[in-house]
Amino acid sequence: MICAVCAREGRGFGFDPSLIGLKGPVLCACSMNCLRLIAKRRGAMIDPTPNEKAAFRHGGNMGGEILDSLGKTDLAQLSEAEWLSFVEAIITGYCDALRDLACQDQKRISRAANEVPF
Repeated sequence: MICAVCAREGRGFGFDPSLIGLKGPVLCACSMNCLRLIAKRRGAMIDPTPNEKAAFRHGGNMGGEILDSLGKTDLAQLSEAEWLSFVEAIITGYCDALRDLACQDQKRISRAANEVPF
């Protein structure tokens, strides 16, 4: 299969418009970047949820803490080990925050379900 955006070999990413009520062929993509472009072109992009936005901020703050601890702000000046620590902090911070927010949401939903009067 060939990527519908850049004509590279597809790597397991795909867009099936029928899953969101659109017509058209299933399109292959080689990467998440190309998949995003396909979805955007088809009008199927979804905006980040409030939880995702909060997790973005948290992950960014975690990356900022790494840079502060290194005393650096220019990403091009990071060594490979520093770069990997920076990226890991952002991704781990994002994922941890998203899980925490999902857990909080689930607790609120469970409490609300117990309060239903019928």
